[in-house]
Amino acid sequence: MTGNDTQKKLPPDETALFCEQVAMVLKAGIPLEDGMETLAKSYEGSKYGVRFLQIRVALQKHGALSAALEDAGIFPAYLCALTRIGERAGKLDEVMASLASYYQWEAQIKTSVRNAILYPTVLVMMLSVVVAILVISVLPVFQRVFDSLGLSAGSPAAAAMRVGVGVGKGMLILVGVFTLLLIVAGILLKTSRRDSVLALLAVLLPPVRRVNARISAARYASALSMMLTAGYPVEDAIQLAPSVITDRKRRHQAELAAKELLGGGSFAQAAQKSALFEPMHEKMIRFGAAAGKLDAVMEKLSGIYMEEADDAIQTVVSMIEPALVAVLSVVIGGILLSVMLPLLSVLSAVG
Repeated sequence: MTGNDTQKKLPPDETALFCEQVAMVLKAGIPLEDGMETLAKSYEGSKYGVRFLQIRVALQKHGALSAALEDAGIFPAYLCALTRIGERAGKLDEVMASLASYYQWEAQIKTSVRNAILYPTVLVMMLSVVVAILVISVLPVFQRVFDSLGLSAGSPAAAAMRVGVGVGKGMLILVGVFTLLLIVAGILLKTSRRDSVLALLAVLLPPVRRVNARISAARYASALSMMLTAGYPVEDAIQLAPSVITDRKRRHQAELAAKELLGGGSFAQAAQKSALFEPMHEKMIRFGAAAGKLDAVMEKLSGIYMEEADDAIQTVVSMIEPALVAVLSVVIGGILLSVMLPLLSVLSAVG
């Protein structure tokens, strides 16, 4: 397998920049082939340079940007599908502008999630170093001092010392397990098991489940909004939209919504069947469908759920940090207390 075959997907921020540049080229009336030539030169020398040259060649060969993007192999399937929709509807510039906003949001979500994991992890590591120093270096010194002063092995002070050492070692073991789990999760998130890992986290942690629900609803609404704005039939749009949802359970719910609509139900009934939206928002969808403004309603709901997803992520972060600080502070306080109790016992005995 060649290096090109194993090329990773373009990250969300780079994807957003690409979509924005294509949208500007199209709105400026510049031929797409000329615009892609300029883009290929701007990426010349980068790890994606060869792929952008391939896009230009494929565009000349196929005459369609969607086919060229599929040949490149570095773009998400959703982007390629929406690009094809934009070409068919004659609104490629609008679709690319919408995709730029969508992938900018994806990049922000990715950064928020990474920060939500990184900061608490660094905090745990720093406090673990303090615990390790206390257990490995400080407590043995005190133990030797107490032994030299004739501290009885069966005394309460000695028992407190043993408890302190045990708690410290136990904490270090927990930190090691936590670190190992993070490493394993990080590796799995980069493989085909990514969706399964996210689903497991959503089951185990209710706050993560809320974040996942809001992200799924935002992606679904955003996809429908872009397709409906581009003039895609609602029946086709609702069949394609589930592909943007990574959560298996909610993607299945979105597929049930498509079956409901194709089975003769209304769009409002299909949205209710998906169970992705709040009851109040289902009413908005019902009114939007009646007024022929479904695209505008879905765009509005996309923005609402994007904001709620950001708030939910911040809530998770605000819950993780104090919990970790509280647990580790109790552990460090217990170790320090286990040192002070024997010391006070010895000092009182000497006095």
